[in-house]
Amino acid sequence: MKTDNAIVGVNFTKLDTAVINYVDFLSTKVPIKTVNNLFIFTARESFEALKKNKGKEEAEKMLKSIKLKMDETITPKYRNIKHIKNHAAAGLFVQEFYHMFNRIDTDLIVMGKENGSHGTMNKFIIRTVPSQTLIVPEGSSELKLNNIVIAIDQTDFSKKILKKALDFCSLVSGSPKVTCLHVGHMPSHAELAQVFSETHQLDVSEFRNIYNNYLKDIEESFRNFIKENTGFYNRNNLDIKVVGEHGKPYKGLMKYLNNNDVDLLIIGTKSHSLLDSVLLGSFAE
Repeated sequence: MKTDNAIVGVNFTKLDTAVINYVDFLSTKVPIKTVNNLFIFTARESFEALKKNKGKEEAEKMLKSIKLKMDETITPKYRNIKHIKNHAAAGLFVQEFYHMFNRIDTDLIVMGKENGSHGTMNKFIIRTVPSQTLIVPEGSSELKLNNIVIAIDQTDFSKKILKKALDFCSLVSGSPKVTCLHVGHMPSHAELAQVFSETHQLDVSEFRNIYNNYLKDIEESFRNFIKENTGFYNRNNLDIKVVGEHGKPYKGLMKYLNNNDVDLLIIGTKSHSLLDSVLLGSFAE
């Protein structure tokens, strides 16, 4: 995995500061040689009206004016990255990101997420553009990279995620602690009681024993899975953990993140299809 060339989404809001600061910091930990900042003018009707009334040259002049503003205000915010390129485009948000990805050599897409936002555009980019994507939350990203969590299960797809994740971790200077995390999920006793008839019930202690044995089996198989697929990686700073969750699996992940000092979460999503996100939902989302 490479991190040499990044596309960074900017929108001339305070979110830009959080995103740029993190990318600039990240470049001190992993090789980031070139940043392509991308601003998308999404008011297509206004842009098309400008072209119709004033001509294509005037519309292009407007985009050049935006790019000049980026040169003046965005570029100086980067202190550690020398090669900064700014791009302004008009059109659909996801479509323009996809076009940029296809036009230039891209190893990483970086986007911000505003506090309180559902991150709809982030999800669309992740689903449609086949690139590693980093989401930087507004106002909550400390500039440190000491503890990394890779959230995976034991599927064949997870083998690919694990390989890419550890490739990235091996690039990070300072040998950060890396945790491979699996969320073991089983319905709670209360949920099971609703589907059993009166002639077949489990008391709380019986279910607790079943659940604990289940977690032990999961942890053993997960540890074996990690060991079998990390022969290429130095395991000295690699930790393996399984957490149990009675409810929705993602809640187990959130509890772990809230209770531990985690700087970066790496998680995979299988496809790049809008239809999948509508029909299937996503643990990553």
